[in-house]
Amino acid sequence: MVTFIRCVRRVLAVVAAGAVIILADAEQTVSSLAPVPANLPVVPRPPAAQPPTGLAADTHLDKTPPRKTVGLDLVRNGWTYNCMECHKLFPAKWHYDRPVNEHRDVQLNHGNNRFCLNCHHPVNRNAFVDYDGAEIPQAEVVVLCAKCHGTIYRDWKAGVHGRQNGYWNSQMGEKTRLRCIQCHDPHSPKFQPMKPLPPLKYPARAANPPASEQPHGQGTPSK
Repeated sequence: MVTFIRCVRRVLAVVAAGAVIILADAEQTVSSLAPVPANLPVVPRPPAAQPPTGLAADTHLDKTPPRKTVGLDLVRNGWTYNCMECHKLFPAKWHYDRPVNEHRDVQLNHGNNRFCLNCHHPVNRNAFVDYDGAEIPQAEVVVLCAKCHGTIYRDWKAGVHGRQNGYWNSQMGEKTRLRCIQCHDPHSPKFQPMKPLPPLKYPARAANPPASEQPHGQGTPSK
């Protein structure tokens, strides 16, 4: 009798687990296929907590960041959600036993950082995490990257890695520099291959100027 009850409990547990997965998949399918109602307000995504990308005086420069900086928030159907609005409902885990419904667009390809909690704080998802468990504010994401990329962080501070706008000599005027996530995707930081541009096309006269117009030593030797 005891064995029979155990078997029944196992069957019920398996059925319940299957129902949860089916409902989760159905919910994801409906949310991805259902059209967004036209009467929903369009809420602009708040700017990420990062410094400006350039100075107002740099009118002659293209100050567009290489990638759109994304902060610690979620935009869904015209609404912006704070991370902790959802993450306060369930504890953080290193391993998840079922697929997640959100963040499916994240492709984690960042070396040995195979888990969310390598970088995100387990309690406060609006911050990153340091080695000792302390919080790293979103605006100081460079400190997070420096945990593993020490030599690159050194070069970034020296101004030889990344992009800067303004004066090279800080005594002459102010300057700005992009943070790590303003160039690299933090989940997959390696730059994707770029399609090469065609070579420059010079006019025939510019490509083969007369010998009299060529620089000294580059003309056709006289016979």
